[in-house]
Amino acid sequence: MPFKLNFLKFPHSSSGISRRRPFWVSLLVGFLFILITAYLLYIPQQKTVIDFSLEAGDIVKDDIIINKSITVEDKESTEKNRRQAAENVTPVYRDYPENQKRARDSITRWFRFIREARKDYIKNKKTREELKRIKTLIESQLGLEFSENEIRVILESRFFNKVDLDQMLGVVKSFYDTRILTSLTGADQGKDGSIQLFSRTVEGGETSREPVILKIDLLYDLKKAKTHLLRFIKQQPFRTTSEEFIVSVLMQFIEPNIFYSLNLTQEAKQKAAAAVNPVLIKLKAGKVILRRGDEVKPEDIKILKLIAFEDKRRERKLSDFYLIFLVLGFLTLFGGKFFKIWSSSGINKDKLFTVTGATLLVSVIVYRASLFLFPLILSNITLDIQYDIYSIFYAIPFGFGVLVIAFIFNLQSAVIFSFANALVGGIVCGWDFNIFLYVLLGNLAVSYGIEYYERIKRSPTIKAAVLWLLPVNLITISLFHLTQSDFTLMHLSVSVLMGIFSALISPILANFIIPIWEVFFNLVTELKLIELTNLNLPIFREMLEKAPGTYHHSQMVSSLSEAAAQDLGLSPLLQRAMALYHDIGKIDNPHFFTENHTIYQNPHPKLPPRDSAKNITSHISDGMERAEKLKLPPMIKSSIIQHHGTKRVHYFFDKAREMSSIASDGFDDNVFRYQGEKPKNIENAIIMLADQVEAASKSLSAPTDEEIKNVIQKIIDANIEEGQFEECEGLTFKALNAIANSFLKKLSSIYHMRISYPGFDFKEKKEKETTDQQAQPGGRAARSTTDRLKTVS
Repeated sequence: MPFKLNFLKFPHSSSGISRRRPFWVSLLVGFLFILITAYLLYIPQQKTVIDFSLEAGDIVKDDIIINKSITVEDKESTEKNRRQAAENVTPVYRDYPENQKRARDSITRWFRFIREARKDYIKNKKTREELKRIKTLIESQLGLEFSENEIRVILESRFFNKVDLDQMLGVVKSFYDTRILTSLTGADQGKDGSIQLFSRTVEGGETSREPVILKIDLLYDLKKAKTHLLRFIKQQPFRTTSEEFIVSVLMQFIEPNIFYSLNLTQEAKQKAAAAVNPVLIKLKAGKVILRRGDEVKPEDIKILKLIAFEDKRRERKLSDFYLIFLVLGFLTLFGGKFFKIWSSSGINKDKLFTVTGATLLVSVIVYRASLFLFPLILSNITLDIQYDIYSIFYAIPFGFGVLVIAFIFNLQSAVIFSFANALVGGIVCGWDFNIFLYVLLGNLAVSYGIEYYERIKRSPTIKAAVLWLLPVNLITISLFHLTQSDFTLMHLSVSVLMGIFSALISPILANFIIPIWEVFFNLVTELKLIELTNLNLPIFREMLEKAPGTYHHSQMVSSLSEAAAQDLGLSPLLQRAMALYHDIGKIDNPHFFTENHTIYQNPHPKLPPRDSAKNITSHISDGMERAEKLKLPPMIKSSIIQHHGTKRVHYFFDKAREMSSIASDGFDDNVFRYQGEKPKNIENAIIMLADQVEAASKSLSAPTDEEIKNVIQKIIDANIEEGQFEECEGLTFKALNAIANSFLKKLSSIYHMRISYPGFDFKEKKEKETTDQQAQPGGRAARSTTDRLKTVS
């Protein structure tokens, strides 16, 4: 039994249109819902105890009982423990190995110079002129200044000439290997006389994340190094004069290789303090703090003050209500939009999971990198910026991932990604709910912003970030700070700047990643579809020139397909692209197709039916060859190979059977079938139906709505009967009804009745011309509506 379509009526007056609820009513209902829900969430909680006015020495008049379980932090004890932890931190020093290399090179260069200079000095008979020349060379080449007498002592000293240089350098190396400080006196050290040393390579890289612990009394300072160097000079087998002066000369090349680092020490103290767990006091509901008649002691006052402070901290503020109202408003707004335009498919729906996963992975990497880099950057800024870990969190570009997903896919995908991204952001930032909320609200704003500005250019990513993400970031950050008891304007200003930075850097990252994803995952964005459907492209200009009938047919199929896609919540832009390219295979042989016979002579009367069918069905393979050359996206190429499915060219098949002597059962019809594929998705089903309906509708000169309905009904029945939709995913009878109704509405508007012009008869009544047209096989006038339905291909 054929499937009966349920055509909808399209009234010509407003009386048949269902009345919608006025917008202001919906707005009022939504506002009241949010207001009531926000208040229910805002209702202040019960206080822990009744009376906080007691002082030490007072007598309690009534039992003081904890009304609800509470955990309070003893901030005084916590701060005391943290100060103690910071004081116990061993001072941190930084290693400078390049100083050792510089000392070795300088000493080597000095000895070589002095030994050569000594030879020249002796050769020139130790004249004063030679002495002056050497003095000048020392100043210019070595950067050292000595008097003439000092230079004479250096040149005449046996030490510089006879000492074993390698042995000398070995002594200096032992100083540096042990480490040299400027002075051991007054050097910062731990309580046990130790220091922490961060070792570095000569190139400046860290050799280890963990510092080395050294005892300071085992290190050298400049004074200690000088003493050991003097001892080395005195131990030489030859006699040396002016040892003290020689040592002073050599010490000019030796400099400390470790220095106290205030920044690293402060950082270590901060880490040590942060690692101290808060001192928590847990009080269960029903616990009696003080009984009637008890005298209040100082330790009792401390407990009462801690409880009072905790109650005040948790006390609901008006800003809390604003925050709750804002969150509910956003969720209601985006939730309503989400379900209103929900669609079950999209342009790149088959790659949604892969692209989302890749984007989420890149997001995690960016978030981790931000947490590592931002503190380093802020710590090296000379400005005195007061920031905490939340300020760092607010600077992370949480919005770039959702910008990518919203631009490539649709609102629904972006909303789902927003929740996943918010969860990831909260986890990365230490399972923080405030950050989860901050990320979620910003991402939802971005999702709606991209949908609002559409995706026909790259600019929506910037607009959504600046006009949607940025305000939401600022509002959320401000509300978070207003709910804190230790709120300061400086802290708020820094956090706001971080939020601005996050909103501005997100579109930059997104516009960097989107083109990479388009190439890497072979994605089709709306921007790409707009480029592909530009009618000024060479392919369409060639079609208009060589096959104007096919060009017009493609435009009509595009119009029908777009209308159906709009009604089904699919992408009209994708449907338009598929329709415009589905018949590009006809460009090379346009004369074989009926729609082009207005400018070409019909070749089919002179050809056998088999050859005619072969020429007609070959436009599928020809179209695929052109699609490969044009590098069309897979979805558009599928419309070429699937828009005829495996249907048979009925007209030439029937004609061949009439001319053949083979029995009907033994007649091979594969020659007359399209070597394509059956539609795999609802988009290609729409193209198939639109292609056939548009072709069949041309046989109707002045069709009524009823005639158009019959054409659509017969075409859909024929395709169902032939099993063309067996492999089509997502095509339901409900969808077929929607497609049929959209076709009917569109064709009715095209073929609507026009008024007649009195005195004019535009109809041709020449019988001979009519007979000639009917005598052409494959011609338009030769075919009844039934024949047209057979040859809609």
